[in-house]
Amino acid sequence: MSRPVYAYGVVVLPPPDLRRQVMALRRQHPVLHASGPPHITVKSPFLFRGTGAWVAEILEEVCARHQPFELELAGLASFGTSVIYIPVVPCQPLLDLHYDLVESLAGYVETLNEKYEGAGYTPHLTVADHLTPEDYRVARQLLQGWYPRGRVWVDRIHLLRGRGRWDITRSFALGDP
Repeated sequence: MSRPVYAYGVVVLPPPDLRRQVMALRRQHPVLHASGPPHITVKSPFLFRGTGAWVAEILEEVCARHQPFELELAGLASFGTSVIYIPVVPCQPLLDLHYDLVESLAGYVETLNEKYEGAGYTPHLTVADHLTPEDYRVARQLLQGWYPRGRVWVDRIHLLRGRGRWDITRSFALGDP
């Protein structure tokens, strides 16, 4: 009997008030569906090539090299007509953490979609994804006038595991232990 295959991702969680706001919108308007809880991806989803213990050790080492920092979220944007998101204002500490994770995990994980890494990395918090063009039109009307803003203090990252549903597997503090 084969073991189930899970995908993993490394994320930052938004503050509870913003998370509740996005989740409430999703509950009130089913067209605003998303494949995961509100989060900011730091490392695109991947599969382990070896054991999870190696990945956890690498994540601990990477986190020790980065100090906590603050992110700012502002407005709404989209990737074509399939994803609506809240952009993260460009921030060097987040980009440095992203590049360090990508580089440090290379060879240990199989990234599922590399086009979102490196120069293709666009930090954001997804409001709705997998939208049809009609769903997108309806969603934009529903969100008209909503201009989300917020700050996120990032003092840890989270390893998510998913297979249909994403759950936090482990959290890693930034900075020297």
